[in-house]
Amino acid sequence: MLVHAGFSIIGRKGYELLIDLGIERARVFAGMVQQHPDFELTSVPELNILTYRYCPQTVRQFLAGADATISCSINHLLDQVNQLMQKIQREAGKTFVSRTRLRVAAYAHKELTVFRVVLANPLTTEAILDEVLDEQCDIARLPEIAILLRQIDALCLERSVG
Repeated sequence: MLVHAGFSIIGRKGYELLIDLGIERARVFAGMVQQHPDFELTSVPELNILTYRYCPQTVRQFLAGADATISCSINHLLDQVNQLMQKIQREAGKTFVSRTRLRVAAYAHKELTVFRVVLANPLTTEAILDEVLDEQCDIARLPEIAILLRQIDALCLERSVG
């Protein structure tokens, strides 16, 4: 009965508009993620849902040519980075994205930890989406994350030199 009351207030056109706005916001956010050097889009938006992860461009470039063993090691560390980042961001309470495990085609369908975003609030602006990414970049500079990123850099350097 409550759903029926909501439908009659907003109407079919209102719901269509809300859905269309969510889909458009997801496309916009996907573009922002793709343009950012520190993030990797891990799935194209499906309706108003998309996934991405923190993975600096230099690491992505290294992973593109890495063997399975080193790729697995680096992705394991990146999983830890993304898990910790999401936990810290959630606890801070300023912005929020959830996380999930997802098989990613670019990494031989290996399961990775990714951020999951559902854009359903019509009040979400590009500025808010920028804040989400900015906050995640700030979190990446925290000592507990920086330690993991240095381990990743060391693996990349070791394999590049060796």
